[in-house]
Amino acid sequence: MSGKNKLGLTILNSRLDEHVPWKISDVIFAYVLVFVVSLIFIGIFLYASLDMNIGLFTALLQIAVSLATLGIVYAVVTIKYQIPFKEAFGIYFHKTPYFFKQGILAAIAIVLCTTLISFIFSHLGEVSKQNPYTLMPEDKIMAIIFLAIFIAPIIEEIFFRGFMQPALVKTLGAFPGILITALIFGVSHSQYLDYNAALVAVTTIGLILGITKYYTGSVMPGIFAHLFNNLLAAISLLSIH
Repeated sequence: MSGKNKLGLTILNSRLDEHVPWKISDVIFAYVLVFVVSLIFIGIFLYASLDMNIGLFTALLQIAVSLATLGIVYAVVTIKYQIPFKEAFGIYFHKTPYFFKQGILAAIAIVLCTTLISFIFSHLGEVSKQNPYTLMPEDKIMAIIFLAIFIAPIIEEIFFRGFMQPALVKTLGAFPGILITALIFGVSHSQYLDYNAALVAVTTIGLILGITKYYTGSVMPGIFAHLFNNLLAAISLLSIH
């Protein structure tokens, strides 16, 4: 059995985030490549579909970038390091009931924390600033809701908690790795950079999901929690839009 395959077995029997073979340099490479691919897809869609509905444009672009992200991560993990994809990210469907319960617990923690953050910022007079999504046209809102519920939970958990976080945890330690991943996750939601309450909330969500991933060894609970949170956000957005 090769060393890399043995490492795959080691991952199965230890805390996943502390034993992955990929490095921070692999994460940086993937992050930059995803950014470049995003620019390429934007150029292609703008050139080919100047009259495309803005909602459809947003959906197609995000789906293309999501597939590219998944493909890049898959290539690094399975081709460069020869680790089976499901093992690398703790994807075990026979444990779905357990992972679902952990996801619900994480989702409850997210709701409690984000409610507290909203309460604090409301007393600081900053929640009154309008959520950027409420200003968007309806067709774009529907596209974003579709992506937020069905695409984002899977892709973001695999990339941030499954791929980025372990590399940082292995190098910097558990708390710094989880915290930095959460901060990057928050900043990556650029639509909130001028909306303090939401930016803090998203970063906190990233922290909760990161802790959940670290202790369960799987991205599956985070996917469930992420989906549930985005579903609640979508319902709230539709109710005021």
